[in-house]
Amino acid sequence: MKLALNTLVYEVGNKGPEESLRSAAKYGFKYIEYAGIRKGNPQTMSAEQKKEAIRIVKDNGIHSTQMLLVATKDTAHPDKKKRDAVFDYMKTCAEFQMELGGRQLLVCWGGGLYELGVSPEQSWLYMLENVGRFAEWCLDKNLLVGIELDPHVYFICNNTYKLAKAVEDIGLPNIYPNIDVGHLVITREEPAQLEKLKSRMLHVHLSETESFAHTNSILGTGAVPFRQYVDKCIDLGIEENCAKIGEPCVAGIEMGSEASGGFVEDPDFWVEESLKFLEKELPHVKR
Repeated sequence: MKLALNTLVYEVGNKGPEESLRSAAKYGFKYIEYAGIRKGNPQTMSAEQKKEAIRIVKDNGIHSTQMLLVATKDTAHPDKKKRDAVFDYMKTCAEFQMELGGRQLLVCWGGGLYELGVSPEQSWLYMLENVGRFAEWCLDKNLLVGIELDPHVYFICNNTYKLAKAVEDIGLPNIYPNIDVGHLVITREEPAQLEKLKSRMLHVHLSETESFAHTNSILGTGAVPFRQYVDKCIDLGIEENCAKIGEPCVAGIEMGSEASGGFVEDPDFWVEESLKFLEKELPHVKR
């Protein structure tokens, strides 16, 4: 397993993709997770910005292992126009991920939100329809579509049981469950709970929490026992899963809170402090 840098911490720090990618290269990362939001949103970036981001990635031998489709809270919205807008956004992100040379995409926000006035069952069906048609659109492009659980009551996929059920119900071979260890701590799901996901898991997020709030703070400043979860993923065969499909097996440092509108004063400092912690906590996971 290799260590990746998630660019979300720079977006939350009001830095653009050019700056985040240059910092990734500066800190010796060969693997990144690209956050498709704010200044890095592929729908609003100029052609020049995209060209420069692609140049930095290629010139520094960086692999975009995953693109986070962050603007997806309306994935299961009862208004079809909003669901369609999310679908268009996801396709744009997928096209940019291909330009960056990557295959993996992640539908964030737990597959969508429960909305007032809509039954949980109907919300589930909206989520399956929208994520399913996106995964189907990705099939002939050799792209992989991830879903992750988000750890609060208003997220549609908010535990490992629902995450496993979503993968099963969509039923396409390019769907995978993303493993975010900070989310699992909030939902009080021990590493053993990952057993049900072992045949499909491909990607890990290293995020921090103070046990109740998903702080996405500097790694090592909260309650997450990172090594227990990462070692369990390795024991369950995540590296073999990735090798079968020709993907690098990575755990990405995810920091900065998009959902709460937080701000990161100095993203580089957050990265440096997290790297110091991980050198002790996960010495076997290298950049």
